[in-house]
Amino acid sequence: MIFAVLGRFADKYRFFILAFWLALTAILTLTAPSLSQVGITDQSQFLPQDTESARARDLLKTKFMSDARTPASSATIIVYNGSGLTQQDMDRAKSVHDWLVSQDAPKEISGVTSVFDKQELRSTLVSKDGTTMLMTVDMSVPSLDEGARQTIKQIRAQFDRVPGTQFYLSGNTGLLNDLFESVQNTIDRTTLVTVILVIILLLLVYRSPIAALVPLVAIGCSFLVTRGTVGFLAQAGASVSTITDAYLVVTIFGVGTDYCLFIISRFREELGRVDRRQTVELTMRRIGPIIIASATTVIIAFLCLGISRFGMTRTSGWALAIGIAITLAAGLTLVPALMSLFGRYLFWPARVKAAREKEGFGWGRIGRWVAGRSIIFVIPIVVVLALPYLALPRLNLSANVLTQIPENVESARGFKVLREHFPAAEMAPLYLLVQSPGGSLLDQNSLQDIDRVAQSLSSADSISRVDYFSAPAGQLLKLSAQVRVIGDTIGPALDITKLAGLQSMSGDLQNLAINYPGVTQSQNFTRSISDLTQVSGIINQLRAALPADSARLLPQLKQALYSLADGLTALSNEFKLNGNSLFIGWLKAKYFSTDGATTRINLILKADPYSDAGSKLVTQIREQAAYAINNSNLKGAVYYIGGDAAIHADMLQTSNTDFVRVVILSSIGILAVIIILLRSLLAPLYMVATVLFNFGATLGITSWLFLQILHKDSLLYMLPVFVFVMLVAVGADYNIFLVSRIREEAEQRPIKEAVQRAVAHTGGVITSCGIILAGTFGTLATSSLPMVLQIGTGIAIGVLVDTFVVRALLVPSLAALIGRWSWWPSRLFKKT
Repeated sequence: MIFAVLGRFADKYRFFILAFWLALTAILTLTAPSLSQVGITDQSQFLPQDTESARARDLLKTKFMSDARTPASSATIIVYNGSGLTQQDMDRAKSVHDWLVSQDAPKEISGVTSVFDKQELRSTLVSKDGTTMLMTVDMSVPSLDEGARQTIKQIRAQFDRVPGTQFYLSGNTGLLNDLFESVQNTIDRTTLVTVILVIILLLLVYRSPIAALVPLVAIGCSFLVTRGTVGFLAQAGASVSTITDAYLVVTIFGVGTDYCLFIISRFREELGRVDRRQTVELTMRRIGPIIIASATTVIIAFLCLGISRFGMTRTSGWALAIGIAITLAAGLTLVPALMSLFGRYLFWPARVKAAREKEGFGWGRIGRWVAGRSIIFVIPIVVVLALPYLALPRLNLSANVLTQIPENVESARGFKVLREHFPAAEMAPLYLLVQSPGGSLLDQNSLQDIDRVAQSLSSADSISRVDYFSAPAGQLLKLSAQVRVIGDTIGPALDITKLAGLQSMSGDLQNLAINYPGVTQSQNFTRSISDLTQVSGIINQLRAALPADSARLLPQLKQALYSLADGLTALSNEFKLNGNSLFIGWLKAKYFSTDGATTRINLILKADPYSDAGSKLVTQIREQAAYAINNSNLKGAVYYIGGDAAIHADMLQTSNTDFVRVVILSSIGILAVIIILLRSLLAPLYMVATVLFNFGATLGITSWLFLQILHKDSLLYMLPVFVFVMLVAVGADYNIFLVSRIREEAEQRPIKEAVQRAVAHTGGVITSCGIILAGTFGTLATSSLPMVLQIGTGIAIGVLVDTFVVRALLVPSLAALIGRWSWWPSRLFKKT
């Protein structure tokens, strides 16, 4: 057999094999880039390009005018005092601002926006309750550039120099950098804890430093070779998430340890029957096909992630598949080479014979129980595993990026303050892009159609405000009419108290300048401000004027009011794009594409766009937008809704669709591998069915733990697919090892005795493997990253349930209950 040849090859060339793996590991470790350098941290970049929000983002980027002064990235400084910002707080904030614009500041800072530069922005940059103030820091480099990272560190160090006031650096750049740092800390901590855990568990299993060393050498080489390979692929252009590094650590150390334990346990079982060289050959002949089948199921499961449309899931899948393939290669070459090298000294100082004679952990007794009372085990186990399914209806998944960032990092704490004191919906609106297939939308008919669509959407229950090129036009006309009516009433019998409402109009015009900064280029706006100032001045004079002075002031007031009305009307016409002023040019550049064929309508939600409630509104709003467009003269136009809430909604929808595809394909692929290995149909069916059953129970337990016990609002959207793939792969892995041994024993013995002996011989090994694998994934629970913590916890729970319930009790009970029908229609089924 090929595996016997492989065993002889490993025995003969053991030194060359060891040298090859060590050299390859050293080369890749020293030359390959790390994923922290070439990987992707921003998950939204993995969104499929054909999703609506991605198309909207690309259309906005390619068709709309980009200001040459637009920064490569920006961060938000949040100044906070819960009791209200004092003058001392403002002085401290001013000192930070002065440093940011000084020569001592990092060269990557390209601009600062604050009330210290533009007092007219106070109502935008200072919260209504006076507790919070914002400063925007523009940068000339992308968010995750090394220069941006160093700039953030220097800004935060500057905060420490002005104690007494709460400063936070947040915004997109702050959040991404804190997420990046959390990922790196998670990878470093996970790697260290995993290695220590594996060493401790291997020493407990073998009570031999050499036997523990062999898996560590093989797995360490596998991990470092994989890390280097994936690093080079990412550098060559493959999109790989930086967090994949953490999953590679626990997966390779967990699964690789399993393979090493499978091989070494069989080597110890065979040792003493034949000489050293024949032991390696016999071990590989017996265990080689099982390891190949086990690894193939894991590789297939990970490769099935390759059909995912969401890039992070897809790239993580092939990266993990590469890791398992390399681990398999090390298991089939490096492990037997090391076993041949150490021989009987592999288990020093333990005695091999004593180890062989012990059943260990009572697995022989458990084997007799499940073989003799199979029906008693099957029914209660099925009932117990079905109970967690009751928690699944409450399962709430979220793609909100804020739920994936540790709550204790500065940017998350700052963003929480920002959301509490500023309208989040105004900062991150949805936007509707409407693209005409027939050319420009700037003719009057098309402009009226756009206005009708926007007006239709403004009546939606979930939308608080609609912002588009002519949104203020109607209100300006109403103000103009009101001012003109007031002008018509000006006379000797004027009741001056009726003019009080005019002074509040100043705030309306200031808000107009905040929402439409380009309006300051309008002569009509400047004229209206001037006229309103004149009106206010005359009114103040009238309050204290004598009758003779009033007779002189009233005609002036009337003339100023008519002038103000004319200015507001003219400004309204500019918003309707009637004319060719600088402000009209600004409106066209902001709300229309460079070719005029696409327009932008901003939709400000009533809900927080960063909340799950905001994401869930996207589908409804898309339906309303479709209805509004299809019932207008714009019917036939291409339209997309984008924005942060839309991206989160599309990420969740894409992940849910991927999950169904992955479940179907991976189940079929793993079933096919087991059918080929066992040459039967019935046993593979219940093996895969029990694994699927365990997945549902695990998802229910995980949901109950985080949502009901820990009171989290939601679970990570990628949790089901990652937990499914790992549990299906590993569950099938353990089942293959167990059922293959049952089949081997059934060649010579009755089925119940075969089950008993198989459980006795494999129980300790599989249990050790399960504990180690659950422990390695459990190390992810030490992470502060919710995405890593939840996935690691879910997989660890599932592996423990599989190890101690499904594989230990349910599968052997089913094998004993079904009997030789398990092997139908193979030769073993026909054997009496």
